Amino acid sequence: MFKVDEKVVNSNGITCVIDRIERMRIPYSKVRKDYYIMHDLIHTGDVFYVPTDTDKSMRYPMSTDEAKSLINSIEEIDTLKIPVERFRDEEYRKCIKECSPERLVSLLKFFIERKNRLLSLGKNLSSMDEKYMRLASRNLFCELACSLSLPVDEVENLVIAKIH
Repeated sequence: MFKVDEKVVNSNGITCVIDRIERMRIPYSKVRKDYYIMHDLIHTGDVFYVPTDTDKSMRYPMSTDEAKSLINSIEEIDTLKIPVERFRDEEYRKCIKECSPERLVSLLKFFIERKNRLLSLGKNLSSMDEKYMRLASRNLFCELACSLSLPVDEVENLVIAKIH
């Protein structure tokens, strides 16, 4: 069980800080459960309520050494391959749900290549691609910023420079 003031990556891949643990009643039910009440590290106004019995889907952010190792190995991480184009959104969702930093890097590399290819044809990314690119970027950069104790902008610049 996680403790108050600990940083965790929730099941959505968002790095949060646990504010408190509170017993709450589920609406329209008599069941009372303990919930982690946590806020997003970047968008501090975003609050999440996660039942404590589902904490297996949460994890601690990677360590400083793991974060440095990931950044140093970005060039070796393969770009995401999508076998069937019309199932792109399913692949995107799988990568985001997996909450694996390596998969997020792979997905970001895919989006950057796709964006460059489309721009050369005079086109833009679709709104779905933009949405998942923002999610992947946010989750990865926030976790790395937390692990390295750096501002998110610095981490973003560092990762993007390694991808290019």
